[in-house]
Amino acid sequence: MKSRLLKLFVLLLTFSASTHGLRATEDDVDAKIEAATLVRAGQAAPDFTCQTTDGKTITLSAQKEKVVVLYFFSTSNAASLTEMRYFEKEIFQKIRDRDDFLLLAIGRGHTREELVKISGENKFTFAFAADPKQEIYQRYFSRYVPRTLIIRKDGTIAYLASGYVYETFLRMQEALARELPTSRR
Repeated sequence: MKSRLLKLFVLLLTFSASTHGLRATEDDVDAKIEAATLVRAGQAAPDFTCQTTDGKTITLSAQKEKVVVLYFFSTSNAASLTEMRYFEKEIFQKIRDRDDFLLLAIGRGHTREELVKISGENKFTFAFAADPKQEIYQRYFSRYVPRTLIIRKDGTIAYLASGYVYETFLRMQEALARELPTSRR
C-alpha cells in the first residue's frame, strides 16, 4: 500500500512539474511576442507606402475613412496560408464590395513575383504587397509571423494578434465587426 501511495505521489509530482513547465514555456512565448511587438492597440498605426502586386500604390495614412486589415505573413510559416484561406472565404468575399474596407496582406521578406505566384496558386483576390527588406514589417514588429492588425477609420490600431489558431481568427472577426457595422455598403 505504501509503495502504491509513493508511486502515486511521484506521478502527481511529475505531472505537476511538467504542467508548470508548460505554463512557464507559454508565458515565455507570450513575453517574447510582446517584446517583439512595437505597437499597441489605441496607438496611431505607423504610416507606410507600398505597391500592390497589381501595381496600385497604397499609403496607409490615405486610407482614412476605411477600416484596414493588415496581415503580415511569410510562407515559411505554414499557418500563414491556412489563415489567408480563412481571410479569403470568411472575410474578404463577404465584404469585398464595401468602400470603407481594405484587406492588405504584406509578404515579409517576399518579392512581388513570389506574391503573384502565391496569390494566383491559391486564388486569393485581396491585395498583396511585397516587403522584401521587411521595412514595413519592422515599423510594427521585430519578430514572428503571422501578425494581424485592424486599423480603425481614424488611423488607430483597434486589434492586434500574433500567430494563428482558429479562436484568434474568431476574435479578429468580432473586432472587425465592431469596426465595420453591417448597415453600410
